[in-house]
Amino acid sequence: MSSDRRTLVLLLGVLAGCADLERGPAPPPVDAADTDGGAEDGRAVAFASVRPLLDACRRCHAPGQEAGDTGLVLTGDVTAEYVAVRRFVEPGAPASSRLLAKASGQSHRGGTIYRSTSPEYAALLAWIQGGAAP
Repeated sequence: MSSDRRTLVLLLGVLAGCADLERGPAPPPVDAADTDGGAEDGRAVAFASVRPLLDACRRCHAPGQEAGDTGLVLTGDVTAEYVAVRRFVEPGAPASSRLLAKASGQSHRGGTIYRSTSPEYAALLAWIQGGAAP
């Protein structure tokens, strides 16, 4: 394979990484599948349980990265990330939350991160339905 072709393949692989339809870790074994957003014991789903799902966003939404100047910047600081992510959720209308719209590729330059039928999307939705607890 020529050097130019290798460079093109590598570049396409990097660009496709932001629009990978199924990337990201498996959803945490959270009670997030609960449709009312609560855990089996009645507690709300905590941000810490869905935060690993945002690792799929961190590649672009980190300081100095392509989307590091947007409203969603993931710094590694749990408190700061909660505040940033919380701006993108609507507990009163969970399915209308910008976090879910962006994750599913709506008006998101990074493409689809989680399909609306994925367990990851369901976990994020359950967290929001439960009040987007810290």
